[in-house]
Amino acid sequence: MTRSTKPTAANGGGAREPAGATPAPRARPEGNGAAAPSPLRDGLHAVAAIWFGEIHGRVRRLREGDAAVGQAAPDLIHDLRIYVRRLCALSDLLPRPADRQPLRRALRREVAWAMQPLSRARDWDVFMADVLPRLCEAEPDIDREVSLRRAGARSDVAHAEMYASLRNERFDGMVRLLRERSDEMHAALAERQPKALYRAMRRRLERWDAALRGRLEAEGQGARREHQTRIEIKRLRYASEALLQLCPSRRLERYAKGLADLQAALGGTQDLRTAARLAPDTCVSLATGKLARQGLDDACRRLRRQAQAEARKAGRRFLRAPSFWAARKQGRVARRLAEGAPARLPAAA
Repeated sequence: MTRSTKPTAANGGGAREPAGATPAPRARPEGNGAAAPSPLRDGLHAVAAIWFGEIHGRVRRLREGDAAVGQAAPDLIHDLRIYVRRLCALSDLLPRPADRQPLRRALRREVAWAMQPLSRARDWDVFMADVLPRLCEAEPDIDREVSLRRAGARSDVAHAEMYASLRNERFDGMVRLLRERSDEMHAALAERQPKALYRAMRRRLERWDAALRGRLEAEGQGARREHQTRIEIKRLRYASEALLQLCPSRRLERYAKGLADLQAALGGTQDLRTAARLAPDTCVSLATGKLARQGLDDACRRLRRQAQAEARKAGRRFLRAPSFWAARKQGRVARRLAEGAPARLPAAA
């Protein structure tokens, strides 16, 4: 499911910070002897600060609990996961001193831990809102009302575990690591001139694009390979969108949209794999009043075959389109960012 993540009043933009909260990092003024201001460096630091602020704001809202956030919870969970991935993609794109590699490994480990309860809660949100209604249409024997009640009870358990995780000290540690990396980016960016920094980022993005295309061209995308492909798509997409925020470009926008379409198509397949795991203990047969397992597997397979066909089409469309980062020149993006022309700095949300 693809949805805008623009902050709204419902998902916590502008909510009051509780005592002890960690504010979003702010750009620091240049000291004596520092490099001259750079649109690329300052813009990327602003993007990192804004994305960290989005993470912090949603964590703050979700910590208020289910009774406080109510119907906004699915959007808050969805957005929190996306902004964590966006900041991690930007972290992977930008340079890091060699002596800070242990922090990188620690951040990846803690993000993986923190995302597990969020992902379980998100799985139930998607299953109840999108996949279960489709299963009921594909298999008329499923009792929609009873199945929704059973799914709701299990969803409540998953969300309770997620809220407990958000209040855990280890989750606070993960947020601190994200803040440290966001702050560290400022110093790392200052060490390189715009042209050298842009060339290093472009080469990395080109390698990511080539690796993704290699995966898409390979035959036999199983569940594990599809999952890894989606991870690579997200990293490439979110890193590209960070630069798109600094410099409008129709070509780069089309490229990012192609990645988003491909991610959504593979996400549909993943949603149905998750449904095959959740539905057998949730869906009830109208005919027998017992768990509906006989026709459920067939319905899941039919829907998954359709989703996989759409994913293959999306993959072929992406492969037919030229790679933005492999091109000899990136036009306006390179002129503005690599040559130090004024970039469009993102406004704070």
